[in-house]
Amino acid sequence: MPGNQPKAQHFVQSAYLEAFCDPVPNQKTGAKFLWIHSAHQPVRRQVPKECAVENYFYCHEDKTGQRSFLGENFLADLEIASSAVLKDAQNGSLPTTLRDRFTLAGYTAMSLVRTPASKRQIDQSAIDHLVQQMRDLVNDPVRHAEFCAMMEKESGDRWDPDESKRKLKAGRVRAIQTNRAWSLRRMAELMMALQEVLMQMRFLLLHANNAFFLTSDCPVRVHNPSTVPLFPKNVQSFEMLFPLSRDYCLAGAYSTGSDRIELEPDQVQKLNRRFVQQADRFVYSPFNADYIQDELRRSSERKRASQPNDVIQF
Repeated sequence: MPGNQPKAQHFVQSAYLEAFCDPVPNQKTGAKFLWIHSAHQPVRRQVPKECAVENYFYCHEDKTGQRSFLGENFLADLEIASSAVLKDAQNGSLPTTLRDRFTLAGYTAMSLVRTPASKRQIDQSAIDHLVQQMRDLVNDPVRHAEFCAMMEKESGDRWDPDESKRKLKAGRVRAIQTNRAWSLRRMAELMMALQEVLMQMRFLLLHANNAFFLTSDCPVRVHNPSTVPLFPKNVQSFEMLFPLSRDYCLAGAYSTGSDRIELEPDQVQKLNRRFVQQADRFVYSPFNADYIQDELRRSSERKRASQPNDVIQF
């Protein structure tokens, strides 16, 4: 298969994951590897290129019915354009020019929206919006009657408002978003919007002393800092966190302050626990620790308990 048409497509960049490898390579092969944690599987070791992969994840069918690699090629171009800025940040150097800062903001936004979890959220948002529109329509007699009249005119079939409402309210359905091209386009639109939001933040680096950061299949954490008190009040809190390597984490804040903060091991572990909670399915780590697996299981149970019923009733 041509290089620009890969079947296995990374939803977390392989080059990014390489910065989280165990500092000690595999003793037999010499290969660098990650510790892979998931809630319901044993911990395993894996090379970065085999992680965070889904077949044809960024593909859709074009107008001719052929598989389009436009989305995959678009992301590959962005990864290439961001590589130097990302590498510098992974090594502890923030951008010094507006162009490079814009590039790092774009890479962060891309890392946030390109995952399966983000796609599900985007699709679910579209479903919720459409379902609410249908509820509003069916509960508005005038608009519903106008809609039935329009459908009757277009189809030539009888559309009785009372019968239409009765059928709709009598059943239960599950909705899915099947237009992959729409999902990819929406992901790109959100990426550009988020890039602009991130540009309004102050970037700084958190440096791990005598400890390592980890990452996950949802690597960018955006939150209300008042609900996540990680540090003493006289330090500061952050609106965005994005682990860049096992040594450095990018933070975004609206407050003023230093462009670099040194963290002790207990502070790094607090952040790592938050990153584990952020994970969709997998945590990618340069080390193996019991708390990662324990936190993943608890997080999985909380998500399962809070998962809404996807059966729709009108």
